[in-house]
Amino acid sequence: MRRLGQAAWLTPPLVLLLAGAAAADPIGRAGGGLDEQDLSATAAANPETIVFDERRNGDGGPLTTTSRNWSPPPCWYAPSWSPEQLRDLAEDSWDPSEQTGHAAAALGWMWNHYEGGDPYTDFNAEEAENGMWWGPVENPNEPDPLLRMDCSEIPFWVETGVVPDVERALSPAVLAELAYERIRVPDTEVALSPPEAAGQVVNLPTWVWAEAGDYAPVAVTATLTSWDLSATTTATPTALRIEPGTPDAETHPASGDCPIAADGSVGAPFVPGVDEDTTPPCGLTYLRATAGGASYPLTASITWTITWEGSDGSGGTLPDATFATTHDVQVNEIQSVVRP
Repeated sequence: MRRLGQAAWLTPPLVLLLAGAAAADPIGRAGGGLDEQDLSATAAANPETIVFDERRNGDGGPLTTTSRNWSPPPCWYAPSWSPEQLRDLAEDSWDPSEQTGHAAAALGWMWNHYEGGDPYTDFNAEEAENGMWWGPVENPNEPDPLLRMDCSEIPFWVETGVVPDVERALSPAVLAELAYERIRVPDTEVALSPPEAAGQVVNLPTWVWAEAGDYAPVAVTATLTSWDLSATTTATPTALRIEPGTPDAETHPASGDCPIAADGSVGAPFVPGVDEDTTPPCGLTYLRATAGGASYPLTASITWTITWEGSDGSGGTLPDATFATTHDVQVNEIQSVVRP
């Protein structure tokens, strides 16, 4: 099992981002006011750890989503502080006497919000046994630093076991997306006849197949133990796509998509004695030879269908993904053919 989400937040100080507040009217003045919607914050949090169970995961590379409109969350909200912990951070970082103007007003609003009774008193210490303050956590795998800081809600209180109605707050659906990010699948390996090392032959069908069990579902479970929330994301191989690497070829079937059987096999092995003109259930036929040591990049990619199930009975699908392996193949032109 692997753990994520704690070490990166242990040392940085609490930082208030007051760009929005700087443009707002001071509290109480006519024409506008500073309220929760004008503030944004990222905080030095000790987020509750997400535990990833990868015992059913693969040992190859990461998947590439087929969707242009989806990616794992760049940040999320997690239970991060007890009332005492958030109060200690506030005392270290929220000092209105060191600020002027809108910044001082914003900090005053924060103290009133969390400590002064509007609506919380003493950082909700009397409810310490019944919940936690939630705050933002950056996804270390997100390459864009601005997107990692996109979770800008100020810390909010959540009762233990309740899933907050806040976008990107940890829930089975968000945990499923984080589990998706960690899925690894085996390399897309296939058998060829003629064998890859021997080279393919112009106008002779190349049989492509995988044995039973070569492709099987993999899964990762993400759990927020303290909140009794989890989700299992499963990737199931559904099709093998063959791309010859040249327009001078035909694929079998014509779409290039070979279904994966329930036992994890693809196509059918070549059997010596089969008529050389027999069309394989999965394969291709090169129509032009390579020359001068050149090769065609034969790509075999697996489409993986992604589903998830949450601990609360929720579930659904996430965008399909692919994983591809490229084989450099040479194609020979000969006058006669003898099958191995």
